[in-house]
Amino acid sequence: MDHDAAHRLGEYIRRLRKQRKLSIRELATKSGIDNGGLTRLEHGRILSPRPDKLKALAKALEVPLADMFAMAGYTIPYDLPSMAPYLHARYGHLPEETLDAVNDYLERLIDEHGLDPDGPLALEDERSEVSQR
Repeated sequence: MDHDAAHRLGEYIRRLRKQRKLSIRELATKSGIDNGGLTRLEHGRILSPRPDKLKALAKALEVPLADMFAMAGYTIPYDLPSMAPYLHARYGHLPEETLDAVNDYLERLIDEHGLDPDGPLALEDERSEVSQR
């Protein structure tokens, strides 16, 4: 992860923490991460956050683990549960309002056309053929 990505992840965690009205100390206690480590993470000073720390933060902040991993660059696009984490991970240099507008537009298209944003699961077609035999 480069410095810009580390800062985006830190901003994401800080934004979630503040939305949930948690102090650094409260989130540290809830996630089992020490105050200093959490502060360094929020300030983008940790370039390779450990997956177990991200998992603890996702649980403490009540967000999907896939979203947290996406923001840390630990996932591939088809594993993402929604477009918002992908847009932030891929286009995080754009203003927040722009990312929200793109996400809203995509959701409108999905609704208008009845698309399944999750698509088929890996090997889903092959599994259904096997089960039909």
